[in-house]
Amino acid sequence: MDLGSQSTRELLRLYSGVLGELAERSVIRTLNAPAGDLAETLVATAYTGALAPNSEKSWDVSTGDGRLLQVKSRVVKASAIRKPIQFSVFRSWTFDAAVFVVFAAESYDVLAGIEVPAASVEAKALATGWVGGSRLTVSLAVLRALPGAVDRTFELQRAYERIDVAGATG
Repeated sequence: MDLGSQSTRELLRLYSGVLGELAERSVIRTLNAPAGDLAETLVATAYTGALAPNSEKSWDVSTGDGRLLQVKSRVVKASAIRKPIQFSVFRSWTFDAAVFVVFAAESYDVLAGIEVPAASVEAKALATGWVGGSRLTVSLAVLRALPGAVDRTFELQRAYERIDVAGATG
């Protein structure tokens, strides 16, 4: 399909249809931009966990061994992968670890997945009063070097392969 020949409205209708199909397959849970929902689904799949209810404030996935994970994601151009990445705000610290998932803007492939203990994230994040929480802006190299950090990229890529089946549902 030649996207350049489509009108803005046609592109948005196509995007809406794609989001609807991804929701039908249980890959995403809302019809917002899919990165956050996709990251949560991948983490739940990789950790054999369960997604939190949509209204849960502190964590996104509970693992089979009882840990609570906060999931943060970003979509970046592969050419910018070495630059600092700003993740969304943390408003509470009542989770065991955060899993940071970075997708390639060109393909939505998983470029990185890094699990970091909550205490290490909290120590590195900066309080941002106007958003009522703390923000973490770091390069992947710094993220991987935080105390207790574990690279989970391979596990998340394998989880993506497991859910990447036409018509599959969670």
